[in-house]
Amino acid sequence: MTRTTATRSGRGLWFTAERHAELLDEEVAPPRADQVTVRALASMVSAGTEMLIYRGQIPAEDDLGLETCAGTFGFPVKYAYQVVGEVVDAGASTGFHPGDRVFARHPHQDLFTMRADPILLFGLPADLPPERAVFSNLLDVALNCNLDVPVRHGDCVVVYGQGIVGSLTAQLARRTAGTLIVVDPVAERRERARAWGADHAVAPDDVEQVVEEATGGRGADICVEATGAPPALQSAIRVAGQEATVAVISFFGGKTVPLVLSPEFHYRRQRIISSQVSTIGSGLQPRWSMVRRMRHAFRLLADSTLRTEVSHTFPFERAPEAYRLLDGHGTPAMGVLLTYPAAP
Repeated sequence: MTRTTATRSGRGLWFTAERHAELLDEEVAPPRADQVTVRALASMVSAGTEMLIYRGQIPAEDDLGLETCAGTFGFPVKYAYQVVGEVVDAGASTGFHPGDRVFARHPHQDLFTMRADPILLFGLPADLPPERAVFSNLLDVALNCNLDVPVRHGDCVVVYGQGIVGSLTAQLARRTAGTLIVVDPVAERRERARAWGADHAVAPDDVEQVVEEATGGRGADICVEATGAPPALQSAIRVAGQEATVAVISFFGGKTVPLVLSPEFHYRRQRIISSQVSTIGSGLQPRWSMVRRMRHAFRLLADSTLRTEVSHTFPFERAPEAYRLLDGHGTPAMGVLLTYPAAP
């Protein structure tokens, strides 16, 4: 293999101030033995965590958590984690070769070098196209919730939020749930959910009555909060039944989340759990790893019945527009895809 030894240049997307994103030039070093250099093909904007960072809603002292990110949450910061690309150069010990398609937990950047860590960089199945593979991390979040709170046959499941993560979580629950209810204030998202098979798709003000009627008054077995909005978590507590589980997969960042716990939480002996994708839940570690979970996400994405919705596509040079769109007050976006120019 002929190795490139020269330093290249690339452009990365940085949040340089509150509600301000820009593309900055960066030097891209040749890979060491345990690294690869990747040219991006597509990346997905996370409308949850990334928008909290964009708006300055994560405490400045919080740790970035990913070695591929840079800066601090106090700005400037380069932070994202779902890029599909092609290896252009690979260190001898990585097991990768030029031309390999990969999914990288790396910020939005057209060319970058990173360590070939098994939970940061994944080889992709040859038949999984980039525009589908970019959903891998968000599907990993949904799958993690399903592992943390398995849906039993016959369960009544309520999923709050029908953005990408909420939609994927609900679609996985659909496979075994007896009754699936999704909640979203946007009529278009509710229609999408009905199209792929949700039993009920309701506005927030209607969920209590629908759950009451669907369960004969016993309440939901599982509620999943996937909105990042405190009122949704409060509603989940109200509609969850006796000894039911409320799973929180949203990341609230520095938001204050006021809750009224009496009487439902106390008298119904409910469980409220964190389903956080950065670790494997208790009891699963002997058999499950983050690598196994992601590999299964790839298999799920190979199933064409799983809906992955892209509402907007931007070329990388217009990436800052994607954040302004998501920060606006119009119709909420679904998947926001960034595409990258072909290799020169």
